[in-house]
Amino acid sequence: MATLRQKTILALGLGFLCLVYVLLFLKPSDKHRWLPKDVANSTVFQLPKAALENLVIYRNLPVLNTTASRTNEQEDPRPSPLKDPLPLPSQSGCFPYLSELHVQPVPEHDCDQPYVTVNQAGRLGNKMCQYASLYLLRHLFGVRVSTLDEMHATLDKFFKNIVMPIKNPSCFVGKAKSISYMDLYDKLYRAAAQAWTNTTSSVIKERLLDTSYHVYDYPGPRDLFLEHRKLIHTLFKFRDEVMKNAVQNINNALMSFNATYHQRDFPIVTVHVRRTDYEGHMKMLFNLTQLGKLYYTNAFEFYKKRLKRPLFLVVSDDPKWCRENLQAKDVLVIASEVPAEDMAAMSLGDHHITSYGTFSFMGALLGKGNITHPLTTNPRYRFVRCVDSPVFHRVPRGDKQEY
Repeated sequence: MATLRQKTILALGLGFLCLVYVLLFLKPSDKHRWLPKDVANSTVFQLPKAALENLVIYRNLPVLNTTASRTNEQEDPRPSPLKDPLPLPSQSGCFPYLSELHVQPVPEHDCDQPYVTVNQAGRLGNKMCQYASLYLLRHLFGVRVSTLDEMHATLDKFFKNIVMPIKNPSCFVGKAKSISYMDLYDKLYRAAAQAWTNTTSSVIKERLLDTSYHVYDYPGPRDLFLEHRKLIHTLFKFRDEVMKNAVQNINNALMSFNATYHQRDFPIVTVHVRRTDYEGHMKMLFNLTQLGKLYYTNAFEFYKKRLKRPLFLVVSDDPKWCRENLQAKDVLVIASEVPAEDMAAMSLGDHHITSYGTFSFMGALLGKGNITHPLTTNPRYRFVRCVDSPVFHRVPRGDKQEY
């Protein structure tokens, strides 16, 4: 029978072995870790201001089908006074929002109230931006909103939670007045600010819209989207089959690494390269040329300075160009012919490299981590001019088109 001293020695020995196991084998994952600041500072790029989890405070406002933000008993005192002068969307070209303000939403079934619809043209990325832009009007200003049939049908193919009501003549009555998204946002923002000055509560019960509107353009406010990234994650949940195929496409690419998406010890940076239809489009609209190899090389270096052994997975409408110009031992091209699966794969990355366009941006937005975007000061390309987020990084194109 063991003595007390022998038992004590045995217990201490087992405890020491457990400690060694923890230190050797249960290291924190490197998948999301930035390298030390002194290492990353050797590059010209700036580090993120804080860890992603601490970057942005998202508003917890009502979503569709809610009828009140708070009950009368839950009203708070009026928040801080508005800025003077108040930043106005139409003057700045940006999309500020009143972070402390809550607007009691108009019930969706109140068919006598005005409503807003949005242009449904464009491909998947456009439709997602237009849907999210419309949803944010409901979220921020409480107005009734509705999608048109074709937009709902397209998004419903790939996402399982497209819940915004479809416009029908029984409850969305009358002809809507045509307006741009910026003008409508400016109108609602001013109305909300005015209502704020006339109340002692942070809950606005006043109806902010007196006319039905149809947004005719292609809204996609990147600054507003990034401020509400978590909310937008809840709007677009890929259907199981789409996500399953996306994971399988990634796993096929990782076979040479003897790894899978769920079993790996390195971070994945997803990369979107759009080429086939964009040369003429970018030239005509923005006087910009195609992104070349230099931009992607700069973006790869950006992450290599900050992550331990990142692997870059490329999705593209031109995989041949990507294999000839980008593929390397740490850069793999995913073979897929389904755009929705490419977007789902992009959203699965730990970080992201984007090209121009809504498809690229939305794929990265639905993911986590940091986003790089081509640096350009071209005044005709204004989509990211207002973005000021610690997770959003402008990376040089490496050619004269930066300027």
